[in-house]
Amino acid sequence: MDKMKKVGLLGAAALIGAGLAALSEERIREFVKEKVDTGKLSKEEGKILVDDLISETKRQKLSLEKNIVEKLHDSVKLADKELDELTDKIDELKIQELETELERMKSLRKGQQ
Repeated sequence: MDKMKKVGLLGAAALIGAGLAALSEERIREFVKEKVDTGKLSKEEGKILVDDLISETKRQKLSLEKNIVEKLHDSVKLADKELDELTDKIDELKIQELETELERMKSLRKGQQ
């Protein structure tokens, strides 16, 4: 996998994480606002709850993003390793084919002499 594709995958994972964090933050604020509006929480309690929930959500999202990036990185490394192994096998097969062809040509030449 070329380097641009690797960077693209990692960037996409980061953007997905950022989008999820923003969506969750909006929902947290809506949920807490609803609780404050209905009187189940004071404004101060709501502010503290929003801050705590957003902090925890961001921490969890960062952890998730880190895990995703690590998994992607591991997958890319594995794919690169497998590609290198396949390239080596192809090279070996080509060498074997060329050696076989060379031997065939030598035997034809001996037969002509």
